[in-house]
Order: sequence, then C-alpha cells, then structure tokens
Amino acid sequence: MSVEENHREFDRLVSRYLSGELSPEELSWFQVELGADPAKQALVDEYRLIWDSAVPGQSYDLDAEWDLIQKKLPSASRGKARSLPYYSYRIAAVLVLGLLLSFSLIYVSRTVGMERVVAGNEPVEVVLKDGTEVIVNRHSSLRYSRKLDQEERKVFLSGEAWFDVARDTTMPFVIDAGAALVEVLGTSFNVNAHKDNPTVEITVESGLVAMSGKEDQKDLIVMKAGSGGSYNKNQKELKLIPTSDPNSISWKTRELFFDASTLREVAALVNSVYDTHIVIMNEELASCPITVTFRDQTLDAILKVLELTLDLQLTREGDEIRLDGEGCVE
Repeated sequence: MSVEENHREFDRLVSRYLSGELSPEELSWFQVELGADPAKQALVDEYRLIWDSAVPGQSYDLDAEWDLIQKKLPSASRGKARSLPYYSYRIAAVLVLGLLLSFSLIYVSRTVGMERVVAGNEPVEVVLKDGTEVIVNRHSSLRYSRKLDQEERKVFLSGEAWFDVARDTTMPFVIDAGAALVEVLGTSFNVNAHKDNPTVEITVESGLVAMSGKEDQKDLIVMKAGSGGSYNKNQKELKLIPTSDPNSISWKTRELFFDASTLREVAALVNSVYDTHIVIMNEELASCPITVTFRDQTLDAILKVLELTLDLQLTREGDEIRLDGEGCVE
C-alpha cells in the first residue's frame, strides 16, 4: 500500500473508529497505524474531543473549520518540494473535513430519538425515564432512546458506568457494552467496557446479572451480588469471578482498600480514581507493602498518609506527583 493509499484508508476509518463500528480486522490495522504514527494518534485524540462533545442539534461551520486549518498551514510550503510537515498538515486538513462531513451524517442518523451523556473530567449522574440511576465514569459515554421505557430498555455504553436498574419483570434492561451484552431485571452493578481494555468486566452489588458475548449470545454467565465476571474480547471467553474486587467501584465510592498491597498497586488505583499522575522514582519503593483504607479522602490526605507511612519524599513537577525514598525493609 502506497503512502497516499495508506492515508486514504486511515481517513476512511476514522469516523467508524470513533463510533465503534470497525470490524476486528479493521480495528487491528487502525491501532497499528496509531501506534506507528504519533501524529495520527494526536489527530484522533483531537477528533475524539469533537466527537464526544457533540450534542443533538449542534451544527458545525465547515468554512470556519477550514479557515482555522489554513492558518496552521506553513506559508513557506508552496513550492514543488513538499516537506513532510506540510504533507502532514494537508492530510490533517483532509481528515478534519472528511471526519466532520461523515460525522454529520452518522451523528444525525444516530441521534434521531436518542440521548447521549458524555462525562469529561468528572463522573456524571443521570436518571433514565424508567427510574434507572446511572453514574457515568469520567471519559465515558452513555447513549439511549428517548422512549426507553416504552419500546425497550437498552442503552449503549462506551467506557465505564455504575447502574442501579429500576426493576421491571416485563422488560429486561440491556446494556450494549461493545463486544458483550449485559441483561438484568433490577439490580445494581458496575460495567467497565473501555474500548482499549481486552475485557469487559462486571461487578455486581445486588441482584443477578447475565452477560454474554454479542457474537454468541447462547453462552452466558450469571453473576450474583458480591461476585463478578469478564468477557475476553480476543479469546471470546466468559469467566465467572466468585469474589469481586472491592476496589472495582472506588471511582464511584471514593473508598480504597489496601491489604498488604504494593505501592505500585496503590499508585495505580489512586491515579485512576483521582485522575492524577503519580510516578514512583525508585523502583525499590514500588514493591513496598501497605495496609490502609481510605474513605472519601482528598488526594492530599492520601498522599500525606503514604508519605508518612513509607517515609517518602514527595515532589511535584508539572502534572506529575513524584514519590522517592530509600525503599522498605524486607
């Protein structure tokens, strides 16, 4: 495939990637392209912001978008010799216009009678017409019909959300989580269905939850309160988890439980829950164990406990929180 053909193929797949409509083969090729070209990844990240911020009824001024892109084009790149940066800008311009045009068609067709909730840097709470309560985690989105309680109870989740489903024995509640389908009558549970994760994960707080792969709905697993399950997208395998991780909904409860957990594990969960960037500077610190419970504590309070417990030196550099020290005694 030539460079020009490669870019055309990439352009063709951008909007379908953002809407979650790529086949496994297309998705694999697209992800390889993103991994091999930081410029393409940066473009897709920018388009995702446009995609996720779109709301029904919002229109786009394509002339204004084009003018904005033209201002970014290098003015010196007008001769026969086209530099790589210039070519990249031209590709960017074509991608933006192509995306906006195709996006307009796709989004209009999908938002007829539909509502969409998009969470940015903070979780968003929403109550559906049937009384179901949903908390959509940061950087996630939920899409559902405005006639949710009349025709069917089905929602489409991209990312992570916690559900407290209003019970209705005549109409099951179904969540399309990309590769997996989740079905309940009335219960509370968490669904982690981020596209980049190899699995779709369920944690059940109350009631019963059934999950199946979207491609093969004959096989399913049923999870009860205190348990969970997962669906491996690549292997297409369902797995019951008898005891669920107490930290699986820490993003919602702000309750973090650590029992002889390593500092690496602690930092990873705190980063996820508080949307921060803790970096362990000394690798010997990473395996230091800590047992502690945090209940709705501020980030500063948590850092202070870690600092005093493990005798850490804490510094901030930009958006990084750096932890350093001599390590721990075995």
